[in-house]
This record gives sequence, structure tokens and C-alpha cells, in this order.
Amino acid sequence: MIVLERMSNCRLNDVLDAWNHGFKGYFTDMTMTIDRFLQRMVHEGFSPEESIIAFVDGVPAGVVLNGFRQVDGKIIGYNGGTGVAPEFRRVGVARRMMEEVFRIYEEKGVDIATLEAIRDNDAAIRLYESLGYEVYDHVEFLQQQGVIEGTSNTIQKGWRFERTAPEMVRHLHFYDVKGPWQTQWQSVHNGRALIVSDTSGEIGYALFRTLYDDKGTVSTIILHQFGVKNDVEEPATLMNAILSEALQPELDCKRLVINLSNERKEKYEAIKQIGFSTMIEQVCMEKNIKERKSSLRNATSIGEI
Repeated sequence: MIVLERMSNCRLNDVLDAWNHGFKGYFTDMTMTIDRFLQRMVHEGFSPEESIIAFVDGVPAGVVLNGFRQVDGKIIGYNGGTGVAPEFRRVGVARRMMEEVFRIYEEKGVDIATLEAIRDNDAAIRLYESLGYEVYDHVEFLQQQGVIEGTSNTIQKGWRFERTAPEMVRHLHFYDVKGPWQTQWQSVHNGRALIVSDTSGEIGYALFRTLYDDKGTVSTIILHQFGVKNDVEEPATLMNAILSEALQPELDCKRLVINLSNERKEKYEAIKQIGFSTMIEQVCMEKNIKERKSSLRNATSIGEI
């Protein structure tokens, strides 16, 4: 028998078992310790009260993480991970959990439901499509190791670079407010924003985090998002300068780029040209919940269904 519980009502060990078993044999290693799992819940803004743990005959069998944000006046519901233990797959656990997710979304007044899925995970994509999700973008995790060659001199153009708090990008009219969940300023926990200006005003930005090892040496730089003003002169040169400032090319460290759209050609090529390679390819999917409900009500009222 399948029983669904809110994560906040479950023992932490059961939650971790549901996660680690749910992603066993996945396309990439998703195994977490308790500390790492709790950090992710906090850093990415997931809600234990609205996340789901599935039990089959009392055994932790599946998990869905849910988070909520308001963007441009709409409530976004984000599925930050759906996993089912191998021995309980193809018996309806995932669909039962997703049905409960939509009940939660209705309670929360969600306008748009979003998620990402590994591009090659055909079974998951088919499930989400059967539930009304549609693919709207293709994104990649990219990585680079060591010193970066070929980034530009940022001083010669007279640009001003200010390091500030991540939330300061909110007022930029060219900030990508609709990018994937993990790329947004709210997910840049303990990170920084880089805002670039010239005599006309603000013209570019980046969101990034810097991680250190036990000796206080930079070990990893994680780039969440970057962009430039639409009508800026020499956008490629400016993007290269932003990457140089944010990624510290002189350091021999690891660098990651999170969920970069490969359909944003200028940004994608700027990253590829400085030596980043693709780790994971994903599809971004969304379901416009309130518009679908409105359409269904209208169709019912005129006898269409």
C-alpha cells in the first residue's frame, strides 16, 4: 500500500533513505549525507511542509521536493527532485506523488509549475508530459578545471565592477527573472552579485559563489547566471569581461556553470570558448496551472466537454 506523508511529519532518516534510494542508479550521483541534504533544503528554499515522502508498506519509497517563489506577480511552484526507489518503480508511486503535488499547488495558489529533467530520462519526461508539462528550454551544467586562458582586460573599456549582495540584481531590467530555479538570486546562498556599469548606467551582471577548502584556498567557483543589457555595445567583449571578473581565471581551481541555456547562443558560446565542457544536459519544463483551469471552466460553461 502506498502512503504519502508531508516531509515535515517524517523522521529525518526516512527522508534521507527516500532521497538516496529514490535516486539510486540515476544518471548522476545524487547521494547525500544528512548535512548536505539539509543544506540543500535551506539554500534552495524547499519547504518540508509541502514536500512529499512516499512509503510502500512502511518502507521509504519516493520523494518530491517542493519550493515556492513569487515572480512577476505569479506564484511559481518548483519541483526540485522526484525520485522513486528502483524496487518501487513502475507501480504508480511517481504518479501518486505528482497528483499530491498538484493538490499542494492548488492550496498554495500556484500559477506556474516548473521542473528540470535529465534530457535522456525519457520515462520521467513522458510522465511529466502526460501530466501537462511542456518543454520550454534546454540547459546544461558545465565544468572547467585549472587556469583559464584568453579572458579580456576589463579595465581598458572603462567599465566599473561592483561586488554586492545577490538580491541587488532584482532591479536590473535585463536580469533573467524567468531562468531556472537554481540560477536565481534567491539560490545564491553565501554568494555575490557582480554588477557592471559605464557612463550610461548598469550594463551587465553575474551571480556566483566561491567555495573554499580547509586551508582557506579557493576550491570551486559556481556561476549561477550572467547577462548583459540588450542594446550594449560589444556584448561579447562585455560578457568575456564579466566572466573574467567573476571566475578569477588566474586561479587553478574547479569552476561550474549551473543550468545555462544552450539556446542563448552568445552566452553559451562565451562559456564554451573559455574551456568549459558539458557535464549534464537537462530540459526545463513548465505547466501553466491557472490558465489551464480557466480554460477548463470556460469550456465547461459552454458545453464543450
